Amino acid sequence: MGNGNKSISFFGLVAMGIGCMLGTSWLLLTGPWLEVAGGPLNLAVAFALCIVVELPFAFAYMEAIPMLPRQGGEVVYSSAAFGPGGGFAVGWAGVLMNSIVFCWVDLAAISLLDELFPALGRAGLLYTVGGHPVTLPNVLCQLALAVAIVYIQYRGADVCASLAKLATVVLLTMCLAGLAVCFAHFDPAVYAAGGGLEFRFSGSASLLSMLVFSVAGWETVAKAAADATGPAARKAGAALITCLLIVTALLCLVPTAEAGLALIVCLVLVTGLLCLVSTAVAGCMPWREAVDRTAPFAEVLVSITGWPAVRLAFLATALVGAVGVMNSTLYSSSRMLYGLARSKLVPGGFGRLHPRYGTPTRCVWFAAAFVLPAPFTGKLFFRPLIHVASLATIVMWVMTLAAVLRLRRTRPDLPRPVRMPGGTPMAAFGVLAALFLAGNILLPFSPGALTPLEYLLALGLTALGGGLYHLRDRSLTREEREALILGDGRKEA
Repeated sequence: MGNGNKSISFFGLVAMGIGCMLGTSWLLLTGPWLEVAGGPLNLAVAFALCIVVELPFAFAYMEAIPMLPRQGGEVVYSSAAFGPGGGFAVGWAGVLMNSIVFCWVDLAAISLLDELFPALGRAGLLYTVGGHPVTLPNVLCQLALAVAIVYIQYRGADVCASLAKLATVVLLTMCLAGLAVCFAHFDPAVYAAGGGLEFRFSGSASLLSMLVFSVAGWETVAKAAADATGPAARKAGAALITCLLIVTALLCLVPTAEAGLALIVCLVLVTGLLCLVSTAVAGCMPWREAVDRTAPFAEVLVSITGWPAVRLAFLATALVGAVGVMNSTLYSSSRMLYGLARSKLVPGGFGRLHPRYGTPTRCVWFAAAFVLPAPFTGKLFFRPLIHVASLATIVMWVMTLAAVLRLRRTRPDLPRPVRMPGGTPMAAFGVLAALFLAGNILLPFSPGALTPLEYLLALGLTALGGGLYHLRDRSLTREEREALILGDGRKEA
């Protein structure tokens, strides 16, 4: 952070990546996934597409992270490649994506608490928004949870990583145990019921827009690279692979020595883990029935085992996952905003550090402020937030890929311990994947297009970023700003 507080271990980087990837999606989004896809077969195809289009972006991060392991992640890559405007665009997209996820998971956590303690969703009714009740206990719980995560962020990177490790172990253990039970009772006839085997590409394409949000998280390593200890600071790219490799080992215990092959296998299996949850549900409960359940995976396990306590255990596990995701995303958002401040792309006040803990406290509070209005809107923005976060994620991935390709020509002197696998063909495929993802979510006639409310939300947040960029320090030359980004200048925030 600039004060010697580099305290995230290699395993800490790995845990933060996995914690973001799993989170609560595996328990809370099964119903929405099946509904949007229009059946389990369409869902499986959407996950396969998600794997294919993510590969070139994951490969780009493999090259970028060890090349420029600086605070701010994607801000650094795009600033070095495209100058201040490019750095701010990707940086603000990252701030938005992580802040929105932080906000969304806070909403999701309250849904879990309502399931665990139903009185919270009924007592102290204040009003309704869009048919969604807003109760005083829920508002207080959401704000209290957000404040608790903010306090953890204040304490520094080591505390954040410790929480991530705990959440990751609990999530993986419970998720894999539940899958083993479900697939032992999988019924193909139930899976096929209700048109489960009817394929419609439009359903898969619609779900793909949500999956970008659901599967994202491995890029968290980029933001944490500068807080790593020892060799981990130079091997953050390998940590990105290991985030996925751990899940591979747990699922099939098949080792691999080839880094490129490991990434492909692990990405398939991590994404597959989320897909397997929905598949397991659809094979044990008619998928149309699962659509109306808050946590169908837990409901299926209760029906199989006959133990009501199983549902409570999985809801509690998902709550742990929610805390882990809030921790990781607030960390990422605040560090990316801090990277913008160090590059003088936003007002300099965001670059101030806590005198005791060395954390960017103003950045933490700014990112956490996204939660403040959320408790008062009920679940009105539950799905819109997913799609806006997906759009921000696409911007971040595409800009990183473009930065890696451009820096090869403009800055061949930068160290590249890892090269993006696949060479020119993979780069070309990445461009096509970028066009496909952007078109699927932005073009009004596409299956996964944003709704008018989501467009307004995205435009409003873009305008907020434009205001911050307008207030940046304009006295620096491009060369001085680049010196700040690459860490060899003297004008630090």
